[in-house]
Amino acid sequence: MAVPERSRELGDVTIRVRDLRPGFFEVTLRPTSPEARVARNGYTLDTARGVRGRSFAAVLDRAEAHWRLNYPS
Repeated sequence: MAVPERSRELGDVTIRVRDLRPGFFEVTLRPTSPEARVARNGYTLDTARGVRGRSFAAVLDRAEAHWRLNYPS
């Protein structure tokens, strides 16, 4: 069975959200220009590490806000 997944591509990062089980999301953030970012290889967050939301859209919005807060342009 395929894991439901959504992604959002921004100018400096690609955010991918996977719904591993009901209420448990995993977010992967990958910078589009690794040489210009501290998080060169990207990183993963999940519900246990603070990702909150009840829908893909809510989780994508929170992940984008997290990226902007920690890695401003």
